[in-house]
Parts: sequence; C-alpha cells; structure tokens
Amino acid sequence: MIRPIIFATALLSSASCTTAFAPAATAVTTQQQRTSSSPITSLTPLKLSDSPDSPTQLKIQSLVDDNPVLLFMKGSKLFPQCGFSNTACQILQSYNIDFESVDVLADEQIRQGVKDFSQWPTIPQLYVCGEFVGGSDIMIEMYQSGELGEMIEKAKADMV
Repeated sequence: MIRPIIFATALLSSASCTTAFAPAATAVTTQQQRTSSSPITSLTPLKLSDSPDSPTQLKIQSLVDDNPVLLFMKGSKLFPQCGFSNTACQILQSYNIDFESVDVLADEQIRQGVKDFSQWPTIPQLYVCGEFVGGSDIMIEMYQSGELGEMIEKAKADMV
C-alpha cells in the first residue's frame, strides 16, 4: 500500500518542485539549432563554487561522515517543503530508520554547496554510509527493486 502512495506523491508534487536545469538545457540546444547550422565545437567546464577545503564543503563532509543515513532536503522530515523531499522522507520512514535531515532552505551555502559536493544538480540528496545515493527518482527505483532496503539494513547495522 505504501508504494502507490509514494508514486502518487511523486507524480502530484512535480509542479511544486521544478527541475530548472533540464528545460533550460533543452531550450538552449533548440535555440542554438535554430540560429546556427554549425555544431557546438566548445564546451565550458563547470566551475564549482566552493573548493574542497572551504568551510561549507568541510561542514557537508562532516555531516556525511557523522550520519549513517543523511538526507539533504527542502524543509524538515516533519514538514517537507517540496514533493520530492516528501517522497524521499516517506521512503526512508517506511524502513523505520532514524535518519538525519538537513534543511537546505535554511542555509543557501549548504543548498549550493551540497550540489557541488555531490556534483548532482537537484535536491533532495540521500547519503547512506557516507556514499551518495541520489535524489528521489533514484530512491524510488532502488526502493522498488529492493536495493535501497539492503543499503538501509547495512546502515542500521552500522548504527548499533
């Protein structure tokens, strides 16, 4: 019964949290195709806003190291501010595990810093046993396949 609720939540919440990078990338590509007949010949490398030794990156690393199951999300696990974050919380709560959450809306440096830290552009972001797992879409797939349950069981064992 939990799976349909989680899936429905993810579908219904897509309007509340947009993934701004995908439409923009599509629009730029389409616009370039219309205005130029030549292919794109150079790419600009991504510039990370924080160096690995910045205070923000060190704080994020400390949070990841200190918490076996950590979710960077919009809002708190008691009051998610985004449908995708809500879905991520529901999935983790279905395992009856005490996980730590970090509200990225409360700290803009953490919000951007975690994206740089993981090199993943969206929130929420899940870390299990110090390893970046992914966002809510990946969590849903891993939940349905049982792979996330195995990771959570390992994290539970590490907590004891």
